Amino acid sequence: MRDDRQFQEFVEAYPPARRLRTPQTHRAFVLALQWTPFETLLAALEQHKRSAQWQQHIIPSMLTWLREERWIQVLPEPERTQTPWEMARKLGYK
Repeated sequence: MRDDRQFQEFVEAYPPARRLRTPQTHRAFVLALQWTPFETLLAALEQHKRSAQWQQHIIPSMLTWLREERWIQVLPEPERTQTPWEMARKLGYK
């Protein structure tokens, strides 16, 4: 089934420490697909993986992420740190 292939792809994209392959997770995934295109779910997941919250290992389980429709939530991207050279140029050094 298409849902099973997409679910497998979603599971593989999710951070390994928080993966949860249960019937409840699969049902929540299928329900999410009724309202949201698969590509949107994957894009939101990738955006969340880059967020400061997830970089600090504060990651909800797959079931929570799906049930609470977290793909709708936009998490801020982490600030990019400047290199020493960029900081020096900003201070006027050449």
